[in-house]
Amino acid sequence: MDEKLILEKIRHVRHRLNIQRYFQTFATFLFYGFLACVPLVIVDSVTAFNVPPLVFLWVVLGIAVSAMVVRLIRPVSLYEAARTIDIGASLKDRVISCLEQIQQKTDESLTSLQLQDTSNKIQAVSMNQIVRYAIPRETKFIALVAIFLIAFSFVEFFAPSATSTEIDFSPQIAAEADVLLKQIEEAKKEAEQDKDAELEELLKELEKRALELKKPQITPKEALARMTELSALLKTKIDPLKIAQQQDLMKGLGQQFIGNPYFGEFGQQLKRGDYQQAASKLDNVTKNVPKFDKEKRQNLSDALKRGGNSLQGSELDGLGSELSGAGEALDGDDLEGTQLRLRASSKKIRDLALLKNRNLRLAKLLSECETCKAGIAGACNTVNTATGLTYKLSTSPSTGIGNMTSASQLGQLSSLDSALNLEQITGVQGEGASTVQTSKASAEGQQSAVSYKDAYSKYQKLSEDALIQEQIPLGYKFYVKRYFESIKPKDE
Repeated sequence: MDEKLILEKIRHVRHRLNIQRYFQTFATFLFYGFLACVPLVIVDSVTAFNVPPLVFLWVVLGIAVSAMVVRLIRPVSLYEAARTIDIGASLKDRVISCLEQIQQKTDESLTSLQLQDTSNKIQAVSMNQIVRYAIPRETKFIALVAIFLIAFSFVEFFAPSATSTEIDFSPQIAAEADVLLKQIEEAKKEAEQDKDAELEELLKELEKRALELKKPQITPKEALARMTELSALLKTKIDPLKIAQQQDLMKGLGQQFIGNPYFGEFGQQLKRGDYQQAASKLDNVTKNVPKFDKEKRQNLSDALKRGGNSLQGSELDGLGSELSGAGEALDGDDLEGTQLRLRASSKKIRDLALLKNRNLRLAKLLSECETCKAGIAGACNTVNTATGLTYKLSTSPSTGIGNMTSASQLGQLSSLDSALNLEQITGVQGEGASTVQTSKASAEGQQSAVSYKDAYSKYQKLSEDALIQEQIPLGYKFYVKRYFESIKPKDE
């Protein structure tokens, strides 16, 4: 019984010692970690590394947790706990001796008396007297070091926003994006009226990308990149050359039908470029085909075949085939086939009208995108993102200090848009040596009478005179000499 009481007491003391040691270890190495970060913070403050404060905090916590893990692997032993009881209760190594006797399991009467006496004394001693929970003394040093680090890094990491060079351009970018979104919304309504499903899908994608410009804290670089993507997407959907070629072909086709009494209005609408109206006029003729007599049908057939053949081999070959097929069907008195081919021709003309309107709307949006892009660049270029200073000249000077600077501290640049007069000035020969050269032009196809070597010698002499007499900068003299060395005849 006495053995169990002694062992239980030792284990309780061991448990309390482990807990206290864990707190002590964590506090000690937390202090060492903060202390190790002091020179690192000082170095970071005087250099341009700009390491975030959280990095130092994680380093400190990593050091403290690593020490805790080591302490968990190596807990307090029973002997150390017994030694603590001996010291704390002034038992002078009695508990150590009793622990050894308990482990050896001796049954001597003297041993039993010693165990009983030690057990009685241990039970009379309070646990708090042996191991008392206390706040580690390193805690106050941790607080002091932490306050020092925060105060030292305040200027670098927690500077007021007024001194920051980061400028928020999102309001200007959002304002430019609103204009573009308004144009997209108008195009969506027009596409819905025309029932152009392909254009509606494209406009939804454009609207989705344009809305990204209204994100908070978006930078000018990101906004301009998105605008470039929008412009590139629109350019892939627009083919102005193809549309122009189709319009020329349709004008030529309209010219083929203008002189016909039955297709005259149809031809006029084609020539004007109003394809919807042209398709409607063709539908009217289609309905009246059964009412025409043989002579009128022959007239219609000839006009259709002539107009269809004019489009053979072109981009509108499909429309030409339908028109020619309608004329051939009319020749064979196949009225139903003729009407079927004419309705197919009318549908192709309406598709061309849809494609034309789609390209016009996309071209308008492309122009608006370029305007929006230029507006964003213009709004953001008024401020230098490197210094945060606005490049604007003051129109209302004051005597106080400000936060702006002139774009040109040397004054406004002069304009080169001036009227220049070409005049010829004749020099007056003065005293001193001079070189005169008279050259004769040879007839076409003849070789020069002056050899390359002689020409080189004369011009070299001229260059030397100019280098000596004229006030030419030293740097230019070097290039002149190097040039004449490069063209020097090989036989010299």
